[in-house]
Order: sequence, then structure tokens, then C-alpha cells
Amino acid sequence: MLRLMIVDDEQIIREALSQMVDYESLGYELIATAKNGMEAYDIICDEYPDVVITDIRMPILNGLDLIERSMKTDSKISFILLSGYNDFEYAKQAMKYGVRFYLLKPTDKNELIDSLVSIRKERLQEESRRISQQQDLLKTLHIPLEQSFIMELLEHQDNFSGVFCKYQELLSLPENCLNACICSFVEEPYLKNFTSDIVKILGSEGLHMDFSILYVKNTAVLIFPASTLAIQERVKNSILKLHYPNQSVTFETEFIHMETSEKLFHFVIQKISRFERILLLSEKGESYEIRNHITAPWMISRLEDSITSAPDIVQATELLNSVFIDSMPPATARSLALGLFLQADLNQEKPPIDAACDFFRRLYSCDNVSEIRNLLSVVLVQKEHETGGHKSSSNIALLKTYIREHLDSENLSLKWLAENYLFVSVGYLSKQFVKEEGMRFSDYLNKERMEEAIRLMTYYHNDNIKQIARQVGFGSNPQYFSQVFKRYTGLPPTDYIEKLKNTKHKGE
Repeated sequence: MLRLMIVDDEQIIREALSQMVDYESLGYELIATAKNGMEAYDIICDEYPDVVITDIRMPILNGLDLIERSMKTDSKISFILLSGYNDFEYAKQAMKYGVRFYLLKPTDKNELIDSLVSIRKERLQEESRRISQQQDLLKTLHIPLEQSFIMELLEHQDNFSGVFCKYQELLSLPENCLNACICSFVEEPYLKNFTSDIVKILGSEGLHMDFSILYVKNTAVLIFPASTLAIQERVKNSILKLHYPNQSVTFETEFIHMETSEKLFHFVIQKISRFERILLLSEKGESYEIRNHITAPWMISRLEDSITSAPDIVQATELLNSVFIDSMPPATARSLALGLFLQADLNQEKPPIDAACDFFRRLYSCDNVSEIRNLLSVVLVQKEHETGGHKSSSNIALLKTYIREHLDSENLSLKWLAENYLFVSVGYLSKQFVKEEGMRFSDYLNKERMEEAIRLMTYYHNDNIKQIARQVGFGSNPQYFSQVFKRYTGLPPTDYIEKLKNTKHKGE
């Protein structure tokens, strides 16, 4: 369902628009109505609607100002503008912001429906592209994720379900049954040929591997969906026919069936856990080794524990710097960083797939160890230490610190902070913020900005409203700053400054 908001200064129009269309049948949820642009903007900062139907002429932040400011908060909002015949100039300006849906008043029901249907179709296409790009990204990271998955399962067999749940969506592991085919007497010199032949055998049955081949001490574990006994028998016979020069013995096969993927992997991990050296073989025959080295889960766990228990950010950062030295190969640094990111407390909510993919994109776009180190200093170190190691509050503490340090930025929004700074879902962060702070994010942000404006006025007695507005994040809209300030203090900025001056003169 797409989230919809209606904005108009006339109550009768808001009510009429609310009842004009069966929004739910079109795939929309009407989440709010607002009587002016300021109220609408506050809702946008907290609720993030997908579509806003708004009158172009409104008191307290008109339609164009609302669009301009909202675009800085979330550029993905689609606007449907309502206006009279004499507002063509407004329409031209709206087009500069990418607004394509412009309806004349009185609003025609069919035109409104057509606009909503068109927007939903575009959103579905965008979502399809986004999911496809996300899947492509996860495919390119399949081997590092599989390595991290196996290593963490080996380390945390006492919490197998927690680890499996964390990786299941990242690795696209099905919920229902899978099969494991255990191939014995597979000699290592022939692994590349064996892998190529297995891919061909499965392909002839219309099958594919759901996980890279796991190999330990002359034994290969194949994981794929074999839905019938007939398929299993044909695959088995094809494998037994394989033979390579100087191969000393004939292959043996055994099929393992479990009702869930989790149970199947639990069986596989128990089988391979006693081996010090485990190989992952991709469909292309590339071999990746899992050993007890710096990127093993037990090493990552120790490092994460050390960072968490460090007395302050300085020492935690020094520890991070001592591990991620510039001479470390970038590939090793990425594997270690990936493991650290996924080494979160298993009792917490698993990382949202979007947030995880955002982190992966940033990590694998880092060209050197220094950039990886800087990324982790935000994602890991500061999160752990902003609140003395209390993870439940670290997101909010880090968010508040960022706000204090960037109060002059016009583009501060919960959505940006969630997706680009904290790597969590905006919905989760919004609920967490209200729970811990007792107020919406937009109210907190405005409070911080107004308190800073009051501090500047008190300390400097600066009556340049534009300059103060710029310093507290209203650079392009001093008029909106004045409206927010009056709502917060009860006085316009100029009157408040005059009051401060009079109070000072009386004190003297």
C-alpha cells in the first residue's frame, strides 16, 4: 500500500477529497490530512507519505514551498497539485521540481483516479527495478556472505537459529525443504572439473545450486532442491558416471532431506564442523578457503567484544585502527568489515535487508583500507560508545549527536539519517525515537533549531533574521523559519530580539 496525505486549507475540500475515491482499492492508505503547509511538512518529516495531494495556494508555507522543502527531505514523494485556472505560473514552477500531476479545481474524480493509478504503476516499476538491483548486488557478494554465514554458524552453534535467520534473506535461502547430496571420494585435484560437471548435470534437470559447493577432505556437499525421488536418482546416476584421469576410486553419493532449510544446514554444519579447512566452490569453479584466521567468526567476535568493552570512543577507534592497517589487503579488510557488521547481538532485530544492502554498497565501493576504517568508525565504533555501550539507545544517541553537529544543514531528515548514517529502517528508527524521547523526530529537530536560534539571539543580539535562519538549517526559507519560531516561542523573531534588548536595558 502506498501512503497518501491530503493538504488543503479548507476543511470541506479535505473531507470531500478524503471521501471522493476508494483509495484502498487503488492500493493507497490515507494516513493523514493537513490544513496548511507547515502542518503537512511536519507530518512528512515523521510519516514519509509516498503521495501528497495538495492545494497550490495555502497559508503558512504554500504548495510550492512545501514541495521544495519536502524534496530535500525525501525526493521520492510524488505530488498531485490542485489549483485554479489562474495559477499557470505556479504550474510551471512546480514542473521544475518534477511535478507532473496538475489538476484544476473543482477536482474531477476520474482525473484524480488516473493520476493515482499512474503514480502507483510508476512506483511498482521503480520497486521492481530496486529489488532487481538489490538482488544483483547480493549476487555479487554471494561468496563473502556465504563465507561469513558458514564461519558464524560454526562459531555460534548454540544459537544456530539466530544466525540462520540473520542470513536467510541476504542469501535468498528458501524456507521450505532443500536437499543435500553428499559426494564422497572427490579428490581435490579434480574439483574444478567436478564443479563444472555438477552444474551441467543439475542444469539438464532444470535445477540450480542454492549454495556454493562445500568441500572438506575428499567430500563435497551439494545443496539444491530435488523435489522428487526420480530426480534424485537421475542426478545420482549421472554423478556416479563421472570419472577423471588417475582418479583412484569411484564416487559415492547420499541424499539428505530435511523439511526446512534451517534443519538441513544444521545437519551440514555438524558434518563439516570438525574440519579445520573448508572450501567453498562457486559454480565457475573458483575456490574460497575458510580457516581460523582474522576473518573467522571467533576472531571477529573477540574484536567486536574488545571494541564494545573499550572505555571510550578514542580507545575503540585506536583498536580499530590497529587492526585495519593500511598494509592490509583491501579484500581482507572488506571480509573483516562485513563480519563485524553482521556480528551484531543475535538477540537484537536482524538488520533490515535495505539497510544491509546500503552498507554492502558503501563497503564495496571503498577503494582502500582507510575508507573502510572510516566507514566502520561510524557504523560500529560510535554506535557502540555513544551511550556507554548500551546498544538499545546507541542509534538515538548517535542521531542526536549528528543533529547537534549539523544543525545548519537544510537536508536533515530521519529518512536520510536512517538510510545513510545509521543503516537501519526509517520505520524502526522513528518508533525507537518516539519511544526513547517521547516526541516525534520533527518536533525534536525543530526544538533543537529553535533553542539554537534563541541562543544566537541572546548571545549576539543579532537582528539579521536571514543569517540566524541559515545557521539553524532554514537557509533558503527565512519566512518558514519565522513561522516555526513564532509557533515555538509565541513571538516573531524580530519581536523576540526586541524583547531581549529591552530586558537587557532594564537590567543595566
